[in-house]
Amino acid sequence: MYESSVIDYLEKLALLKFTDEEKKRIESEIGKIVELFSELVNVEGLDIVEPLYHVVEIELPLRDDEPLNGIDTNHELLSGNAVLENGYVKAPKTVGE
Repeated sequence: MYESSVIDYLEKLALLKFTDEEKKRIESEIGKIVELFSELVNVEGLDIVEPLYHVVEIELPLRDDEPLNGIDTNHELLSGNAVLENGYVKAPKTVGE
């Protein structure tokens, strides 16, 4: 369906490492998403319909801000998920040269 380079690119952008099984599943899911979007091309009258932001008009309650006891200076929250370099999260370059 999709070249493995697309999955590898997504993996790099998300700072994740997928197993071969996960890559196959993601490839299948992306294929399904593209199929659904390609079906939208055939729907007539979409240009006269207002965009829908939420199915039901609701207002979500907000909670009060509460101060934390301290700042995560040791980056414990990011320890298993991100690449840290000199205390900063290292991410791939996303803007072309």
